[in-house]
Amino acid sequence: MNKNFLIKTYILLAILILSPASAQRPERLSYNGNSYQVAEVVEVKGENATLRTTKNKLITVPIRFLSSRLKVKAENIVKKSKLGAEGNKKTSLSVIAANASDTEKALQQSIVEGTPLKRWVNGTVSNEQAEEGLLVVSSVTALDIKLDRDGVPLPPKKVKGSAIFINGLVMIEGAGKKAENTHVEYMAWDTGETIEFRNETIPKLTLKKTEPRPLVNERTWTNTDGKTLIALLASVIDEVGNFEGSDGKVFKYPIEKLSDKDQSLIKETIEKRYRELRSTL
Repeated sequence: MNKNFLIKTYILLAILILSPASAQRPERLSYNGNSYQVAEVVEVKGENATLRTTKNKLITVPIRFLSSRLKVKAENIVKKSKLGAEGNKKTSLSVIAANASDTEKALQQSIVEGTPLKRWVNGTVSNEQAEEGLLVVSSVTALDIKLDRDGVPLPPKKVKGSAIFINGLVMIEGAGKKAENTHVEYMAWDTGETIEFRNETIPKLTLKKTEPRPLVNERTWTNTDGKTLIALLASVIDEVGNFEGSDGKVFKYPIEKLSDKDQSLIKETIEKRYRELRSTL
């Protein structure tokens, strides 16, 4: 056989194998007794996804029925839409949407409660230890694996309760001593601090109880009528602030009735707190 012909054949096969078209093969989906070949995820609203089939037909399917690959595509669409809406954030600290990720819900809860993030540690005790606390290697391999209806492994769930899973070596203050390679599981507070261990910077967590901190410390607030009061702002839920006066009395007040300056302060504080929490993930 002609040598040049063989070379051209191999090149053609390589192009076909590596081409985007072959990498994006249609995904087979069975729903309500029907079978479809899905070409793309078009839109995500709430708990449902709109899909386009290879026959250019649009179908709406609950996200829970999608394969792992299609779920990832749906999650990417949600992430992009959130990034696009970044400039239109409200000051509300309630969960922004029914389809918000578990991680987002945990972040929101931490801001509302004024507490550090809860971190989920699941792994084994390191064979090396530090004086400051227990060293644990938290690993996704320690998380439970679940399968979808077709027997395909689902992405591991990384939030338990309101605690967000943390991956890698961590130091836990107040955990006592454990034998090396022992499996452990903790729900710990993220201090936001780090320690240096064997030339590595690792997160410092704690099991000690942490007191809630106000969103804004006690200050003088002014409303749109020019009236003032002294109070701390504990949290903001659905555009309503939860305040605590200097006499200890707790009361609610709509954020929209505060001066523009005060509203800007609250918005900036919320965004700063959100960035602080995201930076620890």
